[in-house]
Amino acid sequence: MRLELLVIAFSVVVGPVAALLGAGATGAGPWVIVVPPWKDAELLAERAQARLIGPVAAPMGHLVAPLNGQTAATGAVTRLAAAGAWAVVDAETILELCGVE
Repeated sequence: MRLELLVIAFSVVVGPVAALLGAGATGAGPWVIVVPPWKDAELLAERAQARLIGPVAAPMGHLVAPLNGQTAATGAVTRLAAAGAWAVVDAETILELCGVE
């Protein structure tokens, strides 16, 4: 019985996490970054030449926009990942995963 509950719980968690991590950022922003809890998201964004937006942040997820109209093509997404973000995903993708149209 415990094994079945563990498998169900694992399945419920793995699906959305896999969808989130598998969907890379393709647009010009804004993006959602997943940051480890021991890293400062604001400092990470600053190092990647981006900025946090929005008044509220989740414990590990933050909305980020490029500075000065930069786009993903200029490397902002790559810099966010290199600065330590676990995942960089288009905000539109997160809305779709949550069922918002």
